[in-house]
Amino acid sequence: MTQRILVHDLANDSYEYVNFLHAQTLCSSYSRPDTANAVPLPGYVDHTRPDSDYAAAFLRRQALSQPIHSYDVSDNIKPSFASPCMDVIRLTKPHRAFGPVMSRAYLNMSKKVGQLEAMRALEAASKRLTKMEFRYTASDEELCDFAKSKSTQVMRQVAKIDDEAKAFERVCEILADYGLAFRPEQIKKAEENGELKSLINRATNELWWRRALRKRAAIEIERVARDLTLVHKHGQAYCSNFSLTRRRQRDADNADMLKNTVAYDEDDAENWFSLYELSNKSISNPEIRRAEMFVRLKGFENIAKSCGHVAMFYTPTCPSRFHSVSKGKVNQAWLDAGRPTTRDAHQYMTSVFNNFRKAIDKAGIKVYGLRVVEPHADGCPHWHVLLFMAPAHRDAVTNAFRAAAMADSPNEPGANTYRFKTESIDWSKGSAVGYVAKYLSKNIDGQHIPTDLATELDGLSAAERVVTWARVNGLRQFQFIGGPSVTVWRELRRLREEFKEDDAVFKHLDAGEWLTLENVRRAADTSDWEAFCLAMGGVFVRRQDQTIRPVYQVPQIMEKLIDEWGEEYTASLASKTRYGDVAGARVVGVVFRAAFLATRTRNWKTENKETFLRGTKRIMTGVTDVFEALEREQEYHRMADEQYEQYQNYLERVDELTALAFDESEWPAFVGVAHDVGQADSFLDLCQ
Repeated sequence: MTQRILVHDLANDSYEYVNFLHAQTLCSSYSRPDTANAVPLPGYVDHTRPDSDYAAAFLRRQALSQPIHSYDVSDNIKPSFASPCMDVIRLTKPHRAFGPVMSRAYLNMSKKVGQLEAMRALEAASKRLTKMEFRYTASDEELCDFAKSKSTQVMRQVAKIDDEAKAFERVCEILADYGLAFRPEQIKKAEENGELKSLINRATNELWWRRALRKRAAIEIERVARDLTLVHKHGQAYCSNFSLTRRRQRDADNADMLKNTVAYDEDDAENWFSLYELSNKSISNPEIRRAEMFVRLKGFENIAKSCGHVAMFYTPTCPSRFHSVSKGKVNQAWLDAGRPTTRDAHQYMTSVFNNFRKAIDKAGIKVYGLRVVEPHADGCPHWHVLLFMAPAHRDAVTNAFRAAAMADSPNEPGANTYRFKTESIDWSKGSAVGYVAKYLSKNIDGQHIPTDLATELDGLSAAERVVTWARVNGLRQFQFIGGPSVTVWRELRRLREEFKEDDAVFKHLDAGEWLTLENVRRAADTSDWEAFCLAMGGVFVRRQDQTIRPVYQVPQIMEKLIDEWGEEYTASLASKTRYGDVAGARVVGVVFRAAFLATRTRNWKTENKETFLRGTKRIMTGVTDVFEALEREQEYHRMADEQYEQYQNYLERVDELTALAFDESEWPAFVGVAHDVGQADSFLDLCQ
């Protein structure tokens, strides 16, 4: 029999209700139905957050008066399953499409670690995928329905709370129940700007819930896949098949949405494109993205050769505790460390690189190059770092990087062999671009890679799984180190025409300054990253010292306001988001000295393609419909026959009047019909 007792956790001074079972049920029985599937027991009421302070104080006094002393003796109890097959079904069935994945994982784990550990892992996975009444494995349709209902529920609850701070606190509690939360820096910014209401509005918005739940579900499913040891070289490399399938479906849905949405110029509706066309012309296109990266990296290499610099290639990786699988088996160090996630491992690698940067900055050493994040087959990330530097700094940079990489667990087995690798690139044997080309391609689209050596997959399949891995975990795959702003590079590529020296914008610039500006534009237009870097101040230039800088501006809107005297006036106000906070700043152009060059002069709006096309042709469509309807009903023929009949009657009447004009005895009758003649003349004029 289950008994719910309020327990006081002395460690963090919190209170919660706990289900207690008799010891002979193993306390973690897999055969006893309970709230494992997040289905509350009949009549269950959550008293962990009472509305009344008096009720809260009473519950605390009651908990303190009934202390519970317990110790874990589950290791001394041998498992006895009434029906393991039914237990597996009970745990996997609620997760729909992910259920078969969990079942196969249980079978594989039971052969390696036994049924008890496999069942415990399965139950832990089920709990991780379940938050209250929602499951992260729900279909997208179910997720959308849940987002709609939950946003409405939050709206009703916060509407009853007048205090904004308390309303936000309640929102955070609801979000926490489903594994969601606002970022700390986001909360801090909202509090400083007095925009806490905007965060509350987000929690009451259906679209915000959709995005948040989709992102969280993808992360949790992938973590469970690693916990169940599905992701490894001899299984599902880099990421789970379930995440890969979902990503393909999302890409297909996004492509349909982009094809059915247009962006049009507000001032010229004839100038429009589908978002699908625009995405294929941007760095969202893998081919363009790969080409730009090779161009920038080749430019760095040319600068290094001309300056007599050397190139070093480093490969740091994580300690053993971040790897879920080792030599085809579950890594015990990973289990002992609490199963660190992929993002935990990436944060560790980021801290290592930050420590390395601090060390070389303190020594006054400058480097430039590229960092690539790539996964091991078990989903644990490692980095490839290509750095260019002066020959005199080679040893100092290498030693500083090695010290940062080996600071954690330096004595564990294999650390000296695998944790940090370094290679010096010989210019006479090959280029740096060629050396890292396979890493770039593998992390973009897999072009020109016949086989992935780490997994024996073909290049396209390996790249698809690697990109899915990065998207699910929210990792930045590439980052250039050093060099000028790539934003300026991309903005100047929008300006195709040559700058004219006599242009009014450049009237305050001398010939040398104008030539400098034109050289930067020309280098960007011709995709010459080497020339662009040199014209912008070199690869070591600081952002505030580079020749041209990007200009960011918050969108402005014009609104009519009324002052205290009742007079109406127009003011320019910062544009706001749908949630009520000030919109983020956007790039509007670049600036050189005092010359501002606008690169985004058009005001683009988006709309459904079918609606847009119908709107642009609405007037002519209506006219055509009227004419077609009239023609179908032969209305023109009927109108022509009626006018012809009236004209024949008029001619007959004119003949009668002409005859009467010569008969003086009939003049009185003529006067009576004179009015009819006037009408007939008017009708004749109309017919002519």
